[in-house]
Amino acid sequence: MAIERVEIVGFRGFSTRQALSFSVPNGDPGSGLTIITGANNSGKSSIIECLKARGGYQSPSFTVGARNAAVDHVEIKYFINGTEERVVSLKKGSSESKKVDVDGNFHIFVLPSRRAFEPFFGRGSHSREQHLGNSHLSPQRSAMLGDFQYRLFNILENQEAFNKILHRVLTFKPEWAIDQSDQGQYFLKFYNGEFSHTSDGMGEGVVSIFAIVDSLYDSKPNDVIVIDEPELSLHPALQKRVFHLLKEYSQDRQIILSTHSPYFVDIPSIINGANLARVVNTGKGTEIFQLSDTGRTILDKLSKGNLYNPHTFGLDARELFFQEDGIIVVEGQEDVLLFPDIANQLGTSISASFFGWGAGGASNISYICYFLNELGFKKVAGILDGDKIDEIPQLRDDFPNYYFAHISADDIRTKQPRKETRGVEGLLDSKRRIRDEHRESTVNLLTELNQFISKQT
Repeated sequence: MAIERVEIVGFRGFSTRQALSFSVPNGDPGSGLTIITGANNSGKSSIIECLKARGGYQSPSFTVGARNAAVDHVEIKYFINGTEERVVSLKKGSSESKKVDVDGNFHIFVLPSRRAFEPFFGRGSHSREQHLGNSHLSPQRSAMLGDFQYRLFNILENQEAFNKILHRVLTFKPEWAIDQSDQGQYFLKFYNGEFSHTSDGMGEGVVSIFAIVDSLYDSKPNDVIVIDEPELSLHPALQKRVFHLLKEYSQDRQIILSTHSPYFVDIPSIINGANLARVVNTGKGTEIFQLSDTGRTILDKLSKGNLYNPHTFGLDARELFFQEDGIIVVEGQEDVLLFPDIANQLGTSISASFFGWGAGGASNISYICYFLNELGFKKVAGILDGDKIDEIPQLRDDFPNYYFAHISADDIRTKQPRKETRGVEGLLDSKRRIRDEHRESTVNLLTELNQFISKQT
């Protein structure tokens, strides 16, 4: 089974009905990912809460703060395998709701952004099924995980499977156990070399990784796993390893991420079928914008095959999905570097952000504007070189709400003619395939490289 879409109205910032479609895995890495981006207070966590609202044995209560004041009536629709489910307020102005046609056998594992847990706890063991059965929407956003400490007892019984995944993320192999104090309280004992400390002294990053791995280690194909802000308290290197793990699991599971980190926006995954959504609080309410199949095709075109502009969708460009409105798209990296200097020379400034290191050529500006428009960016400007003036009328026709202009010279920088250079035979041929005569030496090089990197210090 798979969740295909959710529709929300009346919950928190959702004053008008908004829909979000989810990716269904197709066997390719990243294909089951749905990546939700947006600024703080835009409504990303509200979507996560709506997914949690269908869980538990009872219908949720929507407090005054959780109901949108302009609507005062909550309706959340879930489309699962072509079947419609609903969680809906009993009446306008009431906190109470009812579940309509909700399949109690279909569960969504929701991991909130607040992943601390009580360092000293009682004894209990919750299987995945018990955890999901007890999962429900709380009246207030809690600073603590609900029953994670009881999941630890369950993990302890299957520690080998858990540690196998944990060790793929952490650079060291942690040893841990559950111990009991003389006062009868249980705690997590964490070993680092010859030393140990309790769960009271565990870093927030390690706690977060424990919780993320817990959501995965006993999951099954076709499960749905939702993680709010997986990057919290994690070093960028750990973020990349966590994302690689989630990308692998999303080959046969639906994994829904709400994130502020560009390390969790992966262009190859989107090309493979992952969904990318941007949530915006317009001042009139929360809106959801989502990349279409056409936008996915454009990303595929822009991210492949251009050796001279490989950074078109590098990390700097992916930061775009987390920026506020006001984006300038220029042709190349020289424009990004030199326009601020030009503004400084003229005693002024540029009050907008540049798209990455440029579009990779004037012909790509229309493609960049296409998916910016799909993702709900309202203030976008394109600046072209003077020799590309003929392209501006079409850009203005295609994107009438955006601003397009050209500089008064053919290029931003005066350039001398290039001297002819001699040809060079490379490792790859003209079709970018390795030449036969270089195969053996390159295999040896990569083998030695991997042995060096993996060598214990």
